[in-house]
Amino acid sequence: MKRGFTLIELLVVIAIISALTAIGLPVMRRVREQAGETVCRSNLRQMALMVKTYGNDHDGLLPPPGYIYHSRESFSDDWTKVYLPCCRWHDARMGLDSSLLRQEHPELRGSLWAYLGDVQIVRCKVGYRANAERGCHNLCMMCGHDPQIDVVPQYTYTMSIYLHTTLTTGRSETDSMADGVDARTIRRTGIYKETQVTRSPSEVFVFGEENSWAINTAGQQPTGPIPQWEASYDLSGKYYPFVGMHGTIGSPALDIQTTYQISDKKLVRKEHYEIGDAFATCHRPRKGDLNTGHSYVSMLDGHVRQVTVADQLRRSRQVPFLPESRLGPGGNLHLAWPLNVPPPGGWENQ
Repeated sequence: MKRGFTLIELLVVIAIISALTAIGLPVMRRVREQAGETVCRSNLRQMALMVKTYGNDHDGLLPPPGYIYHSRESFSDDWTKVYLPCCRWHDARMGLDSSLLRQEHPELRGSLWAYLGDVQIVRCKVGYRANAERGCHNLCMMCGHDPQIDVVPQYTYTMSIYLHTTLTTGRSETDSMADGVDARTIRRTGIYKETQVTRSPSEVFVFGEENSWAINTAGQQPTGPIPQWEASYDLSGKYYPFVGMHGTIGSPALDIQTTYQISDKKLVRKEHYEIGDAFATCHRPRKGDLNTGHSYVSMLDGHVRQVTVADQLRRSRQVPFLPESRLGPGGNLHLAWPLNVPPPGGWENQ
């Protein structure tokens, strides 16, 4: 006669299976996270390589960051009325694999379109999920926002705007920032080729990830019923109706700005909302709070490095429970600034 399992034996087996599952699930989750991050880092390396390939084909020039996905012509009045610039990052109608770009209007393709191959390379799955969950918050008067456009992230990587621009630098006449700028030190330097970058290529980022929501103490991003969407530290500027939501993914360029600018030979401190953008924070967040994670950036020499929340905080934004930035004064601006000459006001004042 066959003997069946007793209730105690079944409970023991169930308890063992439950214990193994409790141990295994976190491990499997970490493995999936690591696999996703590996793909994301690989994508960023390939994006950096595309920029170098573009330079080889265009006399060493760097591609204009604002037009790497969509051409300059695509931002004419006729096109922006329908395809809002603030919403293009999630507008599948004008995505890189849309029929609009592939077949109907090739003139709308950005400068890196020909080098992409598989368009999935511009999307990190972690950032894709986080940005799709949070939605679009680019509610600005300059280009508006259409809530009828589905949030289907078309790219999560954006290029450093400092790699195709003219930078103004200078030093104060004394150690006090209240004094004017020594006119003899003012320089305007064009950075349009990698050869014009005077810092080491391993110290300047070319591509990074961005959130679709702003991280700031004012909690300007819609918080709804989830209070942890607010952060007790600031990685972006406050909402300003003529500019929009700083820190959020909108255009294909990461606009990280200096705290001070030169105006009439004086150092002028910018308003809080003009501070600029921040890198994403959605990888491996603490306790599910997407404001507390990290992201990755690819440097001009092709290697990829991690950027934490603390790395992005400038001295003026340090908070007690986060460590000092490993990047030193200047925070995330340190990764963007391509010149040996410090920005206006010096690194220590950023």
